Amino acid sequence: MSAQRLRILISADVLLPLLSTMVALAAVIFTTLMMARQTRQMEHERNALALIEAIDRLSSPEIVTAFHELRGVNERYPTDADLREKFPGSDDERALFVVAQFIETVACLARREVLDASLIVDAVGLLLRTRWAMIQPFVERQRRLAGNPFIYENFDWLAQYSAWWKDEPRPKRPNYDPTQFMKS
Repeated sequence: MSAQRLRILISADVLLPLLSTMVALAAVIFTTLMMARQTRQMEHERNALALIEAIDRLSSPEIVTAFHELRGVNERYPTDADLREKFPGSDDERALFVVAQFIETVACLARREVLDASLIVDAVGLLLRTRWAMIQPFVERQRRLAGNPFIYENFDWLAQYSAWWKDEPRPKRPNYDPTQFMKS
């Protein structure tokens, strides 16, 4: 065999595996990028479903009924003695447990950044603020009497976040433009 023909065979023996390896590497990189994109998309969908479920819970019939029952709760227990004696086992205690089960759980997830707090307060911020204002004086008394400042702390945080968020400038996006629907 001639030296030139031998060089061509050697270079083909080297180039073909190298080229094959480069194609395989490109396929791995492409697949990784596509899988990462799909994972992000699935995460967005999962977050959206969790957020819809949270908002459903915050406005569920059980919560509406519980807050209806809690209207005037602070006035029903005018003294600390009344609160200590009459509150345990009352309908008001049951209604507050419902509030804790639903709202406190959602608020905890928002505070821990499992759910996006800004999306929750955009959707149901007024509801949260008005409901918190309704029970806040009673909860403050409970905190003081129990010596526990953490009672309903997540609901309190989410209501305060909502009050703060409503005054924050909205993002610079077309759907937040006040002139979006104005006729030219």
